[in-house]
Amino acid sequence: MTEAMADKKAMLAGLHEALWTALGSHDYRLIRLENLAEAAGISPQQAVLVAGSVDRVLLSAIEAIDEAVLVQSATDFGEDESATVHEKLLEGLVQRFEAYNDKRPALQTIARACPGHPALAMMLSANLYHYIDRLLYICGDTEQSFRRMARIKGVCAVAVKAGASWQRDDSPDLSRTMKVLDRDLKTAAEWAVSLRLLSVQEGEAEEDDHL
Repeated sequence: MTEAMADKKAMLAGLHEALWTALGSHDYRLIRLENLAEAAGISPQQAVLVAGSVDRVLLSAIEAIDEAVLVQSATDFGEDESATVHEKLLEGLVQRFEAYNDKRPALQTIARACPGHPALAMMLSANLYHYIDRLLYICGDTEQSFRRMARIKGVCAVAVKAGASWQRDDSPDLSRTMKVLDRDLKTAAEWAVSLRLLSVQEGEAEEDDHL
């Protein structure tokens, strides 16, 4: 890594930290890039060159966490080759929620901003889709088709619904969130079979996995 790249990475990390801190006490729509730059100890011009906008700082901050979770999930899955797609998917989703545990208040602030900021909502939805796409791939679902796109959207819906339970889950191991995810992933698999997004054989295999 060149010195310039290292400097850019360090500045971006500083902006990430400044944003997460700001979200603890400020409305997302009132946060300005120049304020994040000041908190990160860099100039406004450097912040513009490194990130460009508060939305882009947020996206890169979320992507950094998601990338780390996916790397960890891939490592874990490689150590247990007997795990089913359902088990891997459940583990990967729970690991993502665990990674954001200390950022729940910040994510609530972001969620409140979404209704009045459609571009933000679309950006976050696209990022979740991209995360689920990669998670399914490392779980073994590598088919490239319209059916797979529909499966990705189905898992996204499950993850969004589980997010509400996660915000209220005070169990140390996120057992309540895991229970909701497990149940809804099974239901989603049943619907996927009925809508021919999974073959009957794949659906039966999923049911066998849960016995």
